[in-house]
Amino acid sequence: MTATIPHAATVLLLRQEDARLQVLLAKRAPGLSFMGGLWVFPGGRMEASDLSPELAARSDQAAIADTGSRMLSADASTASIDLDVARGLLIAACRETFEESGVLLARPRGGGPWGDERRARVAERRAADSADATGFARMLVDEDLVLDIERLVYWSHWITPAFESRRFDTRFFALTVPADQEASVDRGELTHHAWLAEADIRRHLASGEMKMAPPTRATLLDLWSSHRRHGGLAAMLEAERTRIVPPILPKLVESGAADVEIVLPWDEQYRQMPGEGCRTLACYPDYVTAMPSRMRFPRLI
Repeated sequence: MTATIPHAATVLLLRQEDARLQVLLAKRAPGLSFMGGLWVFPGGRMEASDLSPELAARSDQAAIADTGSRMLSADASTASIDLDVARGLLIAACRETFEESGVLLARPRGGGPWGDERRARVAERRAADSADATGFARMLVDEDLVLDIERLVYWSHWITPAFESRRFDTRFFALTVPADQEASVDRGELTHHAWLAEADIRRHLASGEMKMAPPTRATLLDLWSSHRRHGGLAAMLEAERTRIVPPILPKLVESGAADVEIVLPWDEQYRQMPGEGCRTLACYPDYVTAMPSRMRFPRLI
C-alpha cells in the first residue's frame, strides 16, 4: 500500500507559558498547489540526503534504535519501513524543523559552547541552503554539530488517503522547543507563524480565520487532551515517549458538495467501507479512541 507513497516527517514544536500549552503553527502560502492557505506544523518530505552516512554519523544511535524499533513494531501498513528509513525520518524531522522554523535540533560535538559566531554562520546557512536538502549535512559537518534526535517523541502516523492527488506517509514527532532558540518561518512556502494555545486556535477555527487539514486538527485534539491528562508539558512528553502509535489511513464518505467526511480506523464501520485502508487493531490505545472516529470538514480542493 504505502511502498510508493513518499515518506514525510512533521514536528510539533511545543512550549508552556503560564501553565498553558502553546504549539507553533505556520500558514502555507495561498498559491501553493498542496495545502495552500492551510495552517500546519513544520515538516516535509524525507529526502535521499536524510539517509546519508554523514548524517547517520552525526545522530544518536541509541535514540534512533529506541524510537526506530517502536516505529517498526507499530507499523501496520503493507510495506513496513526498516531501521534505515526510521533513522531517515528522524533526521528529516530535524532538517525540516530547521528549514521551516529556524529551530536547530543540534549541539556542538563534545558539548562545547555554541558561540555567537557559530550561531551567526548557522543562520546564514539556513538562508543559503533553503532549497538544497544536502546543505543540512554539509552544515553539520562544517560546524561539527551532532543532532539532538533524543528530543523527538514519536507522536502519530498519518497516511494521506487515496482520494487525494498528492499523498504522504507521515510520522509526527513532538518536542519542547530549546529555550535558547527563536522560531521564524522561511517566508517562501510559509507566510505567517504563531505560538498559539488551545483557546486561541479554537477561536480562530470557529471564526474561519484558520483552516486546517483533518490530521492537524485531530493531532491538536490529542495534544490538548494529553496535556490536561498529564498536567504539564515535561510530564506529558516523558509519559508519551513510549506511546503506541498505530497508522491512520482515513476513508472518505461523500457528504454533499460543500464538505466531505472522513472515517478513521477505529470506527466500527471502517473495515466494511470501500476504499483503501490500513490494518486495524483489535484494541486501540485510549488516547486514539478519545478522538472522533469521523470528521467532517469543508472540501479543501
